Parts: sequence; structure tokens; C-alpha cells
Amino acid sequence: MQKNIILDNILKVLPSDDTQRLLHGRGGLFKGWEQVNIEIYPPVLWVIIYQPIDEIELIETLAVLRDQAAQLALEGIYIQRRYEAGNPVEIFHGTDSHLNVDFKVKEAGLSYWVNLGRNQNSGLFLDMCNGRKWLREHAKDKAVLNLFSYTCSLGIAAAAGAANSVVNIDMAKGAIKRGQQNLALNEVACQRNTFIAQDIFKMIKKLTQKGPFDLLIADPPSFQSKAFDVRRDYEKLLTKLKPALAEDAQLVLCLNSPALGESFLHELVGRVFPEASFVERIANPDVLADVNEDASLKVMLFQL
Repeated sequence: MQKNIILDNILKVLPSDDTQRLLHGRGGLFKGWEQVNIEIYPPVLWVIIYQPIDEIELIETLAVLRDQAAQLALEGIYIQRRYEAGNPVEIFHGTDSHLNVDFKVKEAGLSYWVNLGRNQNSGLFLDMCNGRKWLREHAKDKAVLNLFSYTCSLGIAAAAGAANSVVNIDMAKGAIKRGQQNLALNEVACQRNTFIAQDIFKMIKKLTQKGPFDLLIADPPSFQSKAFDVRRDYEKLLTKLKPALAEDAQLVLCLNSPALGESFLHELVGRVFPEASFVERIANPDVLADVNEDASLKVMLFQL
């Protein structure tokens, strides 16, 4: 049964000191679980149900985990049903002590603030863990520009990897503030960390003045109201940022739209940077395996 495989996979990981995704049901590999993701934010198990499902197997699986909660270091098991108004959260095990409050988690030795509750985002995208790992290993001595930085986890990973400087920019003031708080949690080798809460398109000239940047990170939302649409705006943004980049800059371009595959980024870069070469697609963590890898998270590295 699918639930036995899923339960075994989870029990292989727990207890865990690191936050991570435990089940990526949306990858389509587990029949009946396609609308479920399970994540661990120690000491809380966070379960997301995106659309109505038959919950019998899920509840049976969580009951086993609840029975072993002490051994698995689980103080809480929370279920968020995204398809219901207000994204309500059921406390399946424990208390509300970690619900709608800020608490710290660790990933690969770095710390981040998260908040589990009615918001759809915890403050840390766990599917990007390999992107953070890559940046930590490759940012040394580079001037880094981190676009759509959200809570700046990618920028902090670059700073921890001894980048020469990191500029984080996002239009959400709350996200940028959280990024500054995240930086304060960590000892990083980079001492020049800048945080800008502004629409990127309004900052092109100033960003060019802060350059040239050796490493560009772009992790845009697939669609953000009128602010940004990857189909409409990704190419325009990269075109405007060309003067801000070093001649031999690296581009880490991300795309999390199931409707757009690798070819979208290859064609986009080919038009804006015809001299660029494709280096690699940074592998997703194994738990993110997908029946259609072209629909899963794409983190692509290009070299100018």
C-alpha cells in the first residue's frame, strides 16, 4: 500500500534536526496522495492538503506518527487544508505552541525564522534546499544579486559561502525585514549584505550602479498579480539588467511553473544572452521526484 511506503520513507528521516520536505505528493508518484505535501519544521510535522481527498490513509499514517511522537521528537502535527476558506489548521497532535508564532529552524547549519499558520508560505521554501547548497559552495568572492529574494535564504546561503557582497531585493517590506532577521541568526563570511524593499523594475539604474555582479539569482513568482508574470516579464527584466552584470557572470535562473519547462529558460536566455552557455540544471532533492520532471522546480545555471 502507498501509505506503508510513505510511512517508511518518513520514518527513515525522523527524528530530524533539519527542516525538510518528507513527502512531495504533488510530484504524482503516490496515487491518492497527489494533493498532499508533508514537511518537518522541527519539532512540528506540517501537513498541507491542497484539494479535497479521501483522507483515510493520510489520517492512519499520521496516527502512527502521533503514537511514536516522543521517539520521533514531534511536539506537534498540524494539518492545513488549503482548499478551505482561510486555510484553516487542525492540531492533530500537541498544542498550538508552534502555530502562528515565529520559531527558528535549521537547514545544513544555517538558521531561519518560520511561521506556520494561516499564511500559505512558512517563510522558507524547502524545495530550494539544493539551490542554497549550491550557492554556499560556489559564491566565494563573488558579487551576488539576489532578485525576488523573499526572506533572503538564497542570499544568506551565498553570504555563508563567503560571497564578497550580496544585494537582496524584494518588493515586500515584510519579507526583506525577515531576511535581515535571518541574517542576524547566522555567522556569515560576507560582511557586505544589502537589503532593498522595492519593485525591481524601479531599481534597475541603481542596481547597475552597484554592479557589476558576478552571480545573478532570479527566483520569481510564476504570477504575482500585476507585479510580475514570468511569460511577460522575465525576459524584459533580464534584458534591462544586462548592464549590471559582469562579462563572465553566472546566472542562476529559477522557474516553478508546471506549465513552463526547461525550454522556456533556454529560449529566453538564448534571446537575451546569445553568447551564454548552459552549464547544468541544479538537481532537485530526491524527495521532489516528479512524474514529469519538466513540470517540477527548475533551477538552471548559465555562464556568460
